[in-house]
Formats: sequence, C-alpha cells, structure tokens
Amino acid sequence: MNKNNSQLNLHFKDSSESKKHNKNLDIRINILISSFLIFSLLIIFKLLLLGFDKKDFFTRETFLNESVSRRSIVDRNNNIIAHNLKTYDLLLRSSKIKNFDNLKIKLKINFLDINFDEIEKNKNKSFYIIKKNLSPVKFNKVLKLGEPSLELVGKETRIYPNKNLFSHIIGNIDVDQNGISGVEYYFNNHLLEKNKINDPLTLSLDLRAQYQIRNTLLEGMQYFKAKGASAVLMDSKNGEIISMVSLPDFNPNDRSIASNKDNYFNKNTKGLYEMGSVFKVFAIANGIEQKKIKRDQVFSNLPSRVYCGKFPIDEYRYAKDKKNLSVNDILVKSSNIGTIRIIQEAGLESYQQFLENLELFNTPTVEVPEVATSIKKRWGKCRTLTAGFGHGISTSPVQLTRAYASIVNGGELLDVTLLKNEILKKSKKVISEETSSIMTKILRTNVDRSYKVNGSGRKADIDGYDVEGKTGTAEKPSKNQKGYSKDIMNIFTSSFLVNDRRYVLTVIYDEPKGSPELWGHSRRESGWNAAYTNGQIIKKIGPILNTLKIQKFAKLN
Repeated sequence: MNKNNSQLNLHFKDSSESKKHNKNLDIRINILISSFLIFSLLIIFKLLLLGFDKKDFFTRETFLNESVSRRSIVDRNNNIIAHNLKTYDLLLRSSKIKNFDNLKIKLKINFLDINFDEIEKNKNKSFYIIKKNLSPVKFNKVLKLGEPSLELVGKETRIYPNKNLFSHIIGNIDVDQNGISGVEYYFNNHLLEKNKINDPLTLSLDLRAQYQIRNTLLEGMQYFKAKGASAVLMDSKNGEIISMVSLPDFNPNDRSIASNKDNYFNKNTKGLYEMGSVFKVFAIANGIEQKKIKRDQVFSNLPSRVYCGKFPIDEYRYAKDKKNLSVNDILVKSSNIGTIRIIQEAGLESYQQFLENLELFNTPTVEVPEVATSIKKRWGKCRTLTAGFGHGISTSPVQLTRAYASIVNGGELLDVTLLKNEILKKSKKVISEETSSIMTKILRTNVDRSYKVNGSGRKADIDGYDVEGKTGTAEKPSKNQKGYSKDIMNIFTSSFLVNDRRYVLTVIYDEPKGSPELWGHSRRESGWNAAYTNGQIIKKIGPILNTLKIQKFAKLN
C-alpha cells in the first residue's frame, strides 16, 4: 500500500480569503436592509399623502355643514324647503383607464342607476361626467373603488328635498346660484347675504298642511277628471299664507325644461279667472254695510229672467222655482236675479266702489314675481250687475281669498304674506264688525246641513269647525275671446275656526267633469267637487292647524 495514498488530504483557506467572503456577505445584508427601509419609507410617505388627501370619507353632516353661498329656506316649523350643498360629480378620465371591462364591473356593482350605454359611447372622449350630485354614501363608494380613471369634481348645488311640494312658491335658481323664479328670485339678495348665511329665511308655510292639501287635490283631480286644480289657505287675522298649491306642478330639482309649460304656471297668483257666484258674497256684504238691505229682508216676485238692454240674464237653475227669497237665502240658493236686486238697492256705483276697495283688481302683495293684475274694464250698468255673480270681471285666487277674508275677519283687508311673523304692512277697514258678523252667519247657512234650505256648500260641513262658504261655477271664456265655452271653473271659498282663529281656504278645479263613481250622477257644479274637496281638506288639516304657534305681529302706526 502506498503510504501517500493513505493520508487524509485536507485543504484550509487562509485568513485573508475568509475575511473577503465575510465582507461580501455584509454588503449584501446591508443592501437588503437598506432596500427594506427605503420601501418602508415609501409606504409611510404614501400613507401620509393619503392622510392629507382632501378626498376624505364624507358623512351626511359633512355635506350639510360645508360652507355654502346661499341661505336655506325653511317652513314655519324649520323644516328645510331649500338648501345648498357642496356636492360632487363623478367624472371618467379616459386616458387613465387601464381595464375598461373591469371598471364597468366595479361601477355596475356600486351604481345600478348609471347608464352604461352612454359610458360606452363616450369612453373615447378625454373625460365624461357619468353621474352628478353624488350623495355622501355614493361619494364614499367611489373612494373605495380606488380607480385612477374616476375623479370627483366638487361643486355647489341647491336641493329641494320636498320635490314638487312647494315648486310654484319656491321657484328655482340658475347655475350661478341666482334666483330666477318664485321666492328664490323675490328674495335673491337676502338669500345671498354672507353675514346671514347660517340664518335661514323662514316662510309662513306649513309643510304638513301643504302635503295634505296637495294630496287631496291630486285625488280630486282623479275623481273629477279635472285639467288642473289649486288651493290657497290663509290666516284671516294676519294675512299669512299657510299653504298654496297649484296643479300641475314640477320638480325644481330637475333643471331640464319641461315640455308642458302649464306645469310652471302658478294659478293662484298668475291666473286671472271669472270666479262666478262667490262674488255674491261681496254684493250682499256691501248692501248690508250700506244699510240698504237686511239679512231677513224678503225680495218678492223674482222673475226667472231680466234684461240689461238687449242682453238677457237668466236665473240660476236651482233658484228658478223660488220667487220669494230672503237676503240670506238669495246667497244660499245662489240667485242671480236676487243678487241683481240687491245691487240695485245699494246702488251700482256703491257696488263698483266696494269692489275697488277690496282691491280685487290690484296686483297681489304676495312675495313672488309671478303675479298678475286684472285688466279692469270700464264699468257699465250691465257689467256692474253681472259682476254680482262674477261674470265679466276676473281676479286671481289669492286676491279672492284675501277679499273674502276681510268679509269674515271683522272687516280688515290685510296684505297677504309668505313670511312668518312679518310686520303687518297694511290694514284697512272695508266693512264694520257688525256687517262681518252678519255675513259669517249667512255664509254658515250655506254650508250647514241642518239649515232649512239646502245650500250648495253642504259637502264642506265638517263637524267641529263651523265651516262657512260660497260656491262659484263659472263658464270659461272661449279661446277666440268671443262668448263662453262649455268648459267651467269651479270655486269654493270657505272660512272655518280652529281654536278661535279663523282661516280662509279657496279651492278651484279647472274643467272638472262629473263623478258617477263618487256620487252616482254626473253633475259637475262646484258643490259636488270644490266644496267636497274643501271639506276633506279641512278635516285633514284641522288637527295640524290646532298645533300652530301663532305670534301676533304689530301694526305699523
């Protein structure tokens, strides 16, 4: 055996070679640690950037409390009618889209109401707004998506949480936050006052009453197949408007132009209508005030037709068989001929002046720009006599309501207002308290179901409210302004008591039809629709009015 082969051959590195190896290992470890520290710092830096990012998650309170440029509007109970919000539009930036199919899936999961066909059509544009006015919930959903192609663009918008409910009163604004109609326009400068930005404009309206009245009118329009309807509810002691509804209406949140312009027409302040037999109230009130007639005075041998020159004036059909009527029952039976006799007793000029004093032909004082002034025609004998039953002269529903209020509130003609606790602008005496008291008694008999003569307002007799009122059924002028059409306007103006406070309510239907399903016949006089609806409204809003806190406001010296 070879001695050399039996030896164990071991090889050891010298010390210099070992040191070199350890040094390389240390370098690699240091590089690894440095890389880790740099990566960690980048993550921390990114987190800090995200922490300072303005696109924070929003709560509802955040949206409501952000600084805005226009004051809110509230009802008498501080319910919001109009309010500005800082809101956001969702914008798609096409150049940043990485995976369009994946983006669509994310949007579909979170935004079911987005129009994806429109997104497909516009995906090649540089940017496209896919949703406007995001709610706080949807705003937060966008942030969670983490999509670089989705951007949130901040802006300020005016919202009307009650949609159609106050549309004709509240109006609207333009893109520059300036009022263009309704209260928004009338009080535009006040609503932009920076020092009052957190102090809302308080209206006299009651949201609860407005809701009940609008719903009741909508139901009535279905019952009576009416073209339109309106209502005004007023406090007869201070002129505050508690509710004002005009149908059809519109949603002020929808800034697009509606095809039907009738939706934007405020019947209560802008419409001018012949009001029919409601005007008999004024003829009788004037006669009593002039002490030319008395409530129980009987007019005998009333004919069924009289002539004014060559023009015949016929008796109202339900009074034709009544030849002898007291002043009280001339109103209850709505006698045209009896009313003419009363005007003749009091004097034609006296009645003309009385209508002028009631300011029925003046511009309404209500705080909206959409108001109309009646085109007053020259008084003549025939026009004066027919004005006794609302024929040949026109006025607006808000002016009718105001005039009627003066007849039942003790004789004070007040300026109407949409502001709560407004200082009384004007008050003038048109009749004495004695005459007013007599008129309320007469008007009560027209509604009272227990009265010996059936009045046209019986369907408005709601127990507990002492309802008084007068119907009016007026033929509408034909479109060519020659004569009258077969279409009618039906009116019922009432007054009623809640806690010793008297309210006045006018209800109008435009071109109503009969309702066999409701009454079993097709009669369409106002006693069968406007009076009925008036009563249903009183039944619903009576408890609401019972809770109103009324502040008496001072008269100007």
